[in-house]
Amino acid sequence: MLNAKPIVEATRSHLGLGVNAGAITPPVYVPAEKLTEAAACDWIANALVGQSIQYHEGFLMMDRSDSGSGLSAKERSRLHSVARRMWIACELGLVHLFSLKVADCHYRYLAVRSANTLTPPEIRTRLRQVGTPSPVPAAGTH
Repeated sequence: MLNAKPIVEATRSHLGLGVNAGAITPPVYVPAEKLTEAAACDWIANALVGQSIQYHEGFLMMDRSDSGSGLSAKERSRLHSVARRMWIACELGLVHLFSLKVADCHYRYLAVRSANTLTPPEIRTRLRQVGTPSPVPAAGTH
């Protein structure tokens, strides 16, 4: 588990969640295996307000690039799907996204669960609906 206590405390304060002096700040969850899009959606739906997850470590822009990445096409595709779904979740107000600089061209990408009134099934439904390609209409139907 990554201990990003200062960033989490600043985030909690910024989001109006409060920072209790002496209270234990939950550590950032770092999955043992690389995060998949489905696992990211499950985490977003089940996480409590203020909990955080590291969804990538590296340099996201380069790691997603066809020409600059040392990752395989399959791994780039997985990473693109996770990053895109996290961005969609941010646009829906479900998470706040942060990057924590470790070194030049090396960052930890974090998502912090935000407050809302949706249930986990409603969250999963919204995450799956937004960003899903629309079917191409059949010829002659428009």
